[in-house]
Amino acid sequence: LEKDHALNVRIISAPSEGLFAEQPVNYRNGLFPENVPVFGLTAGLPVTLQGFIRGKGHVFGMTGFGYSAPYTVLDQKFGYTPENVVLEVINLVS
Repeated sequence: LEKDHALNVRIISAPSEGLFAEQPVNYRNGLFPENVPVFGLTAGLPVTLQGFIRGKGHVFGMTGFGYSAPYTVLDQKFGYTPENVVLEVINLVS
C-alpha cells in the first residue's frame, strides 16, 4: 500500500457467525453502517458473511473446499495474502 493510499478503516472480528447473528439487529447494523463500504474476509464460503454486509460491500472467501497443502501454499494460491487483501479493499473503495 502506497503512503498516498492511506485508508481509515474499522476492523471487526466475528469468529462465530452464529453468535454474531444472535446479537440485536441494532448492534449489528451499528457495526456495518449502510453508507460505508464493508469488506468481509473469511476462510470459508462468502455466504457466511454476506447477510451482514449491507449497502456497498464485498466478501472475499473460498469458492470451494477439499484442497490439501500447507496453509502457506493455500493462502498464496487463493489470495489470502496481505498484498492481495489490500488490493481487494482498494478496489472496493475506489
